[in-house]
Amino acid sequence: MAKKPSLKLLGAIGIILCLVSPSWAELRTITATGEYRMGDNDTRTDAKRLALLDAKRIALEKAGTYLESVTEIKSLQVSRDELKAFTAGIVEVLEQDATSTMEGQQQVVRVNTTVKIDTGVVTRQISALRENELAKAELIRLRAEKEQLRQEVEAKTRELATLKSKAEAEPIIQQRQYAMNRLEARALLAQAFTVLFGSKEGGVLGDSTVEARNTAKALSEQVLAYDPANADAYRLRGTVHLEDKNPQAALVEFREAIRLKPNDPLAHTALGVALRQKGDLDGAIAEIRLAIRLEPKYFASHVNLAAVLGDQGKWAEVIEELRIALRLKPDLHAIAAIHQGLGTALDAMGDHAGAIEEYRTALRLKPDSAEVHNNLGATLAKLDDSGEAIKEYRVALRLKPDYAEAHFNLGLALARNGDLEGATAAYRAAVQLNPNDARFHSSLGLVLGAKGDLAGAVAEDRAALRLKPDDAHVHEQLGDDLGATGDLNGAITEYRTALRLRPENVRIHFALGLVLSLKGLDEQATQEFENYLMKVPNTPENQKTIGEARDMLKELRGSPAR
Repeated sequence: MAKKPSLKLLGAIGIILCLVSPSWAELRTITATGEYRMGDNDTRTDAKRLALLDAKRIALEKAGTYLESVTEIKSLQVSRDELKAFTAGIVEVLEQDATSTMEGQQQVVRVNTTVKIDTGVVTRQISALRENELAKAELIRLRAEKEQLRQEVEAKTRELATLKSKAEAEPIIQQRQYAMNRLEARALLAQAFTVLFGSKEGGVLGDSTVEARNTAKALSEQVLAYDPANADAYRLRGTVHLEDKNPQAALVEFREAIRLKPNDPLAHTALGVALRQKGDLDGAIAEIRLAIRLEPKYFASHVNLAAVLGDQGKWAEVIEELRIALRLKPDLHAIAAIHQGLGTALDAMGDHAGAIEEYRTALRLKPDSAEVHNNLGATLAKLDDSGEAIKEYRVALRLKPDYAEAHFNLGLALARNGDLEGATAAYRAAVQLNPNDARFHSSLGLVLGAKGDLAGAVAEDRAALRLKPDDAHVHEQLGDDLGATGDLNGAITEYRTALRLRPENVRIHFALGLVLSLKGLDEQATQEFENYLMKVPNTPENQKTIGEARDMLKELRGSPAR
């Protein structure tokens, strides 16, 4: 039994911070000193904050310049603006000490800071961020907002220098403090998004670590302490809840973000994602379509809309949305995920050749995706190319040995090729990895029955039915296996259950008729064979069984009562 196709969401995932650097990695410490020359309207506290902001700016500029020179980072082909945005999120500037001295009639406050850079870790982080369009867009936007706020702080500082009256200065001081708070908030947001965002699989929701989520949540609390009306912080907290599989809590945060920033397409898309997790597909579609009306060129909204439409089986609309996303971001490094989604949709619509083309495109862009190799194998199997399908499943398992679905699909292909031993091993591996999937047990039961291990087959059939009691196919299969063991009463019970669940399955009438005749229940057996002959299509492939049913009826009608 094939698994229902699905599309993964783009969203936030955690960056995996590796503690062991490769041999080429270099540890570099960068120092920077910021200063502020106090005026008549400055307090010592504000002066220190301004000096620290200056030191952080200088430190980040030095760090960015250094990273531009690292060969491994150059090879990533990251633009200068992107690198500066990534650096602001990745690099943590630490305050070391502050001093205050008189220079002439003016007090000068200086703050020393340091930055420690492990080029191996930073390169991996930048590589992850570069592959996540959502993360990249957030960090570039935050960098632009920080620069605007920095200019606002400088303008307020210049204005304060011209004022002589404390009464005149007070509102400007408050405005500058508010701008500094918002500037600090955006620096913390950049760190939080960097911790939470990244991409191993093109921005798939749900891959962040618990540590990353806890860190991002703590940083968001700091953001709200500086800027209580920061809509992005609420959206970030909502994303953390989504990663924790808590959509109800995420809904609260996303709705607050929208209240504070009603026309934010990111927040409406995120709310759609949460509604999808809650099972409200119509609500999810409405929110994401609103996001697209607000910003038609935001590619992630189209991808997320495609995911929800896929849940509803609207595959033609899925294809339309994903192709829009491709037109919007043809140069996206992680575009493999979109080609994979297109492959899933085309396969579901029966365009297997088109699906194979999309999967192969995805693999050219991302050859180490076990999921795409598995999907390609499943589609090849539908075209009866089991040899190539088996190759793809084996590649998927080399990349991801604990991939239960690939073990299962490999078992299907091997069984189809007559390799019952190989199929048994593959199914057992799938069952061991995921004992709660009824398909794995029923398929293992089928191949065990074909090998003559009827006790094993019955055990697996029953395991499948404990997980999925209303599966008519497995009741029928269990009926076959019980009949083969001689448990005719058990077989009759299972066949009758299968017929109740799926009365259109005419083959069960024939099987039930055979078992009833073996039990000596001729009248009931006669009725089942008659039911079979009345319902079975008169096609060439059914002629043999039709003949057998007619022969059985002749025998039953002509025999004395038993």
